[in-house]
Amino acid sequence: MSATKLMLSAFAASLLFSGVASATAPESVSTCVFDKHEPVSVAPYTVDFGMDWGSYSFMGGAQLFVPAREGLTKEWLVASVEHALASAHVVSTVDGTGTKSVCDFPRLKDVHVGVVSGGNGFWVQLISRDEKTNRALLKWAKNLVEERKSARASK
Repeated sequence: MSATKLMLSAFAASLLFSGVASATAPESVSTCVFDKHEPVSVAPYTVDFGMDWGSYSFMGGAQLFVPAREGLTKEWLVASVEHALASAHVVSTVDGTGTKSVCDFPRLKDVHVGVVSGGNGFWVQLISRDEKTNRALLKWAKNLVEERKSARASK
């Protein structure tokens, strides 16, 4: 085996094992995406459903407004929030750990994350088809924004 192949193999193994160790260690849970990019407002996500004889609206989840910053993209927000949702589900299913999830998301299934441009920022949309889940998402989002506002006011 050549020295180059040996070095590449050692490098690949170190990356593999360092990733496994960081993924399994509970103390390595990263901070919430909303710690760095704080939402400043929340609103219900409303779905307009039209049919031949009329239309109606219903609440489809929650949306959080995150002000734009340099380097912040829709794709990054989607990936970060989806990762936080997945981490919340994994952490909340481990019994006896007493560990809170990354963003303290409620344990919910089938939540879709969407991000749309909103002028000087982004609307992060948390969407579900279940009415109970939608109410839980809106309650969580309102609590998150209120906590962030009170933390900014106390500084």
